[in-house]
Amino acid sequence: MLKKVISALNRRNFLETGAVIGLRFFSIGVGFIFIKIYTNNLSTEQIGKYFYLMTLSYIMNALIFVPIDYYLQARLALHGKEIPVVALYKINKIVCLIALALCVLFCMPLLYMGEIHPFDIFGIYVTALLIYLCNFSRGLLNNRGHKIFVVCMLVFEGLAKVGLFILVNSLVVATASVLLYSSVMALFLEACIILLYSSRKIAYSWLDEGIESYKIVFRKSYALSIGAICNLAQLQSYRLMYVWAGVPATAAIYVVVTNLGSAGMQAISSVYSQIFLPKVYGSKGQFTLTYIRNALILALIVMLGTALTGKYLLLFLTKNDYVEYAQAIGFGVLVEAGNLVIGAATVHLMLNNAAKVMIFCNVVASVTSMIGGYIAMHYWPQNSFAIGVPIALSQIFIAGFLILHIVDLQRKKEE
Repeated sequence: MLKKVISALNRRNFLETGAVIGLRFFSIGVGFIFIKIYTNNLSTEQIGKYFYLMTLSYIMNALIFVPIDYYLQARLALHGKEIPVVALYKINKIVCLIALALCVLFCMPLLYMGEIHPFDIFGIYVTALLIYLCNFSRGLLNNRGHKIFVVCMLVFEGLAKVGLFILVNSLVVATASVLLYSSVMALFLEACIILLYSSRKIAYSWLDEGIESYKIVFRKSYALSIGAICNLAQLQSYRLMYVWAGVPATAAIYVVVTNLGSAGMQAISSVYSQIFLPKVYGSKGQFTLTYIRNALILALIVMLGTALTGKYLLLFLTKNDYVEYAQAIGFGVLVEAGNLVIGAATVHLMLNNAAKVMIFCNVVASVTSMIGGYIAMHYWPQNSFAIGVPIALSQIFIAGFLILHIVDLQRKKEE
């Protein structure tokens, strides 16, 4: 009888994993369709402006939302199955207000210099807020076993972006703002569905306990905030520099090309982390090094695959303007592989109250990447491939540093 139960459970896990993988690869296809549609309807200048606005939104995410997300996921993993709704609402209300204030303060100088329009401030904040709500809710559901629903939401998000952009584009001329706000509408619909599903499927209590006050939360997560800002500066500061320098097309070409590699690696990473990251949480970090080793093997396989097929993908999905830089697809794979490793390392350090060490490696990586990026922009402003070199080197540094640090922590624990 026991063997039959175990066999049934294993079969169910196998089918669930297969469904997750199948749906996630379907979402890759949807993502490629989205790339094909917007690259064929927008100029490289407009694409550069879109990613410029998205990067400003990511800054808001990195300052506040990303560290809070990491902290709350770790805290709730240790708290138990029931979600303390009142405590969660209180901390998120304060977080959203602080993020709004920071967004306005950060954007006012850019507005004064004419680098953004007044309505862009709204788009920047709402995008950051909705990305946080969707990521946090999906992470919460995934850690509690709702893997298929989570990946279905990723598919829905991609389809909604495609459908809404086509709809809006049929009514008005396609611009960066059209692309941004069609994506915002897609995220809003996704957030509504996730919240409705969560209210019915997740055990929760109305107790105001389980999460510390906002002052304690910010004190414990500020190192992650610094790390997230540094990571953003390291990987995406070029999107701002090239727009401010008047050559957004160079940055746009790099983004479009590397997006093909990052989309493939991100899909693999999403499936992999969805299945195995809960084990890192559940083992209190004991599974981290195994997780990282397997992640690196997956990254190598994806890198080889994109090297063989990258040029053909660009010819099929984009305009001929981008084919010259087909080799840059590898940069996208490398960056996402690094993010997969860094994400697991961040969870490990948070679970072991050792996140402060990230400040050093993140600051070094971001400073060297920005200096390298400025040199590339100054001497080769039209060369999109040059953008990726300092980014790749800095990503290798930070991932390697964190792996060695985790190995050292594990060794000290065993002594």
